[in-house]
Amino acid sequence: MNVFRRLVTILAVALGMSAASAEMPRATLIHNARVFDGAGAPAVVEDVLIVGDKIAAVGKRLKRPHGTRVIDGRGMTLIPGLHDLHTHLRAPAFDAPDDLGKAYAAYLLTGVTTVNDYSLSGEMIAPIRDMIQPAGKIAAPRIEMAVRIGVPGGHGTEFGWGDFFTMQVSTPRSAHLAMKRALAYKPDVIKVFADGWRYGRDPDLNSINEDTLAAIVADAHAAGIPVITHTVTLREAKIAALAGVDSVGHGVGDAPVDDELIALMKKNHMAYIATLATYEPQENRTFLPAEWASLRPAERAREEARMARPIEPIQPYDSKRWAIMRANIRALKAAGVRIGIGTDSGITGTYHGSSTIREIRMLTELGFTPAEALVAATSVSAGIMGLDTVEGKIKPGMRADLVLIAGKPDQNIADLYNVRHVWVGGREQDLIALRKLADGAAPTPMPVTRMPGPIDTGARSDGRTDLDTLPVESTESGADHSRLFYDRPNDPRVGKKLMLTARMGARAQPYAQLIVPLTPGAVTLADASDFTGVAFDARGSGRYSLAFDSYGRQPDEWFHADFAAGESAREVRVPFSALQGQGAFDARSLRSLMIRLHGDPGATTWLEIGNLRFYR
Repeated sequence: MNVFRRLVTILAVALGMSAASAEMPRATLIHNARVFDGAGAPAVVEDVLIVGDKIAAVGKRLKRPHGTRVIDGRGMTLIPGLHDLHTHLRAPAFDAPDDLGKAYAAYLLTGVTTVNDYSLSGEMIAPIRDMIQPAGKIAAPRIEMAVRIGVPGGHGTEFGWGDFFTMQVSTPRSAHLAMKRALAYKPDVIKVFADGWRYGRDPDLNSINEDTLAAIVADAHAAGIPVITHTVTLREAKIAALAGVDSVGHGVGDAPVDDELIALMKKNHMAYIATLATYEPQENRTFLPAEWASLRPAERAREEARMARPIEPIQPYDSKRWAIMRANIRALKAAGVRIGIGTDSGITGTYHGSSTIREIRMLTELGFTPAEALVAATSVSAGIMGLDTVEGKIKPGMRADLVLIAGKPDQNIADLYNVRHVWVGGREQDLIALRKLADGAAPTPMPVTRMPGPIDTGARSDGRTDLDTLPVESTESGADHSRLFYDRPNDPRVGKKLMLTARMGARAQPYAQLIVPLTPGAVTLADASDFTGVAFDARGSGRYSLAFDSYGRQPDEWFHADFAAGESAREVRVPFSALQGQGAFDARSLRSLMIRLHGDPGATTWLEIGNLRFYR
């Protein structure tokens, strides 16, 4: 083993992966498998040769380069990697801390090789790409990463995550400005929260207008990027079609689709991603034995607890919406509208990976043959993302995202649970190691950066910290949440300090906070164990606290401490030993530091901070 491979292997083992997943791909011949090409042709017994990250040849008795690995595919079916065009990878779908590595593993284990992630901010895109590409750091499917855009008071803005997470627009002019910010992050897709209908159970939120949505689409398409919208009503689906979006996400749940919508969708080439898996009533949900076996232990425990209780009644609005959504799939298929696969996985009870297979299965209950459902999950979904020249089919020149399955899933869709081999870009994934990672209780090991002392001293002139991270705002949840504004005044009397001003929201115990990531996007981990605590200069008039986002802990478990500030600036020191929380504080697994302003509902408060640093 040469020095390079030895170093790669050491890194892979340190991150909980096998050496096989980390090695550069070599030529592989999949021999005598039933090949389902993803375009709809009947499966044919052939060989498929992988060289590097591409499919090099497809045919009978293929010649192979010297040293090629041969896999006997007899009795198995080779299909293109599956897609899930609607996921939230940072949300685990049950009560647990976020864990990207486990979410990634869940998709690979089920043969899903491309996912759209809608749980990101722009700042997270580059560090996640760096973490998963090239393969060998953390095993992952191909991730199409989104920047999120919504409207003030609309869906996606009510969780208190701030404009940095869901950019807010209300006019074409503001849309063009937001898209300039969004495109700077080089996203793969734009997600627009276009529809504010709350399913008849909560007060509606605001919806986007056609002109504003069309402005977003124009800028995205000029950059070669698709737009997918959160759309749940017939009216807003027509606006989405008129605005030229590539696909609606979730699908119409308030009324049957009509001839007008179908005509608009076909005229404007708009597709449909229904996310049935997240709308299926869960009160009486059952699982196939193979599906049950694919769940993680924590997921099975959650379902077992549900099943042990008396079955709860399904609410009328859920039952009505479920019937409408299923009927709409039948109608759209009959009309020839493209239907892709998405799940909204990460939302409570919609589990990563297994929900994608469940979504594909649901199509076979709504008029799709198993082969047609596989086409929807492969070439059609790739086409919705504009990737149909790159992936989604088995033919020479396409990226080698492939799944070898025991059985004939093009005839019996339940065979999709019998995954035997998975390749992403020609790299075979270690399914044994991935299952161990997904089922284990320990968080996925993440890359770690040892912290210097300075965090934000005002040394940068571009608004970023000394750590090259961007401070961002967040608040409590609710449509009437607080507002935080911050600036770094260019005033020699003040120095390069941050001035925070907050208007408190209407709910009880409102707050607004500045999040200071310790690593880019707060994705990977920061090690501050060389230090005793955190210090900063503060001036203010109100109630304040600070907290650390600690990896492997949920927000209500983060360590925190109160601090005071008066009209005159003074140094505040918070030793790690003074932080309150359950268990022991671990300074080696930090992601961000949060400075929170508290106040009465409707009140205005402020805080000035500077020279933020770790101290020894």
